[in-house]
Amino acid sequence: MLKFRSRNVLIGVALALLVTPAQAAQAPTPAQATVAHSTYFDFLQERQVLFPMRINGRLVEAWLDSGASSTVVDARVAASLGLPLGEVVRAQGVAGRVDGVRLARADLQLGDLALPGRAVAVMDLDVLAEVVPRPVQVILGRDVFDSAVLDIDFRTREIAFLARHDFRPPPVDPLPLTTAGNLRAFPIRIGGVATPAILDLGNSGALLIDRDFADANRLLDGRAVSTQLSVGVDGPRESAVASVDKVEIGGVSFDDVPTVATVGLVARAPANVGLALLSRFHVTVDFAGDRLWLQPYPGSEEAPFRKNRAGLSVVAEGDRLRVTHVARGSPAEAAGWGGRDPDHRHRRQGHHARLRPEPAVPLGQRSGGQGGRPDPGGRQPPRAASRRLLLTLP
Repeated sequence: MLKFRSRNVLIGVALALLVTPAQAAQAPTPAQATVAHSTYFDFLQERQVLFPMRINGRLVEAWLDSGASSTVVDARVAASLGLPLGEVVRAQGVAGRVDGVRLARADLQLGDLALPGRAVAVMDLDVLAEVVPRPVQVILGRDVFDSAVLDIDFRTREIAFLARHDFRPPPVDPLPLTTAGNLRAFPIRIGGVATPAILDLGNSGALLIDRDFADANRLLDGRAVSTQLSVGVDGPRESAVASVDKVEIGGVSFDDVPTVATVGLVARAPANVGLALLSRFHVTVDFAGDRLWLQPYPGSEEAPFRKNRAGLSVVAEGDRLRVTHVARGSPAEAAGWGGRDPDHRHRRQGHHARLRPEPAVPLGQRSGGQGGRPDPGGRQPPRAASRRLLLTLP
């Protein structure tokens, strides 16, 4: 049975707020942590780290993102919490500007870790609905990383928020964390090329690099290059995707790493390491001490990476799958899924992402019932535009 899941990478939930000196001067109340707090997290489709927290005493679901310079609250959630909105601020996503972002103040609580009076960004997060199975309420960013040491065990699905005065470092040498704009970077090597890379626990992919950096170092030379639709708070964009060898992280070298090369990467570092790589390590992050510990799990180097070999990206809508992108040169395109429809083509930063709302395929059924006729049981209405396509994987 061929099972499709959405392969759109949730990249760049990262958000960099460009605030004025007056806004920056409004310092929050220091964090208060009496004891270490740990909780189990939901590693949603092995793509995002989710766990419960409270905002102004109300329980919400948070998405962890070390690549976000501020905590972000969805506009609808902020309204339900009654958060008073402040002025509009300038903000950047992974590769583009984000409009309609406003500041607010809120009390954040993660178990015994209290973060009162924190500045949060409020914005509409509906754009992320294309690639996630449930609504995004809160993106927890730099606030928690600046206030506690985070210890993440991906094997046991447990995350701990540790008070720094009680923290005992792991028995391995740490990697240095350096400042890259509003974010943090650590040293890696790609194809023998040393570079700083953003530590991005909000990036569900493996590796993101700037296209100019990739071209200058010939990292994609001789590689089969296709396309991928990436979605962040700054919207969707089509980027090049290829597999790259000799990606060295935390003393471990990985081959055949799925790598997205995007034009105009906003971050001060030309690379970004996401969960598909980081989840192969027990991760301990100490922003205040500028240290990162990566302890590889047994077999992490040899384990294959998840890839979209069909080239078809879909999202579930009720009992149907809607095609959102067809990768260039993929089996899906060869099978006829890749026709361009100018009425449904998305434009952003000069790139064209082929978005096709149809055909919508009922889950558990073939496209168009029997040759496009209604389902014998009468469960599906006729859809004249439907047609059956055969997709053969290489």
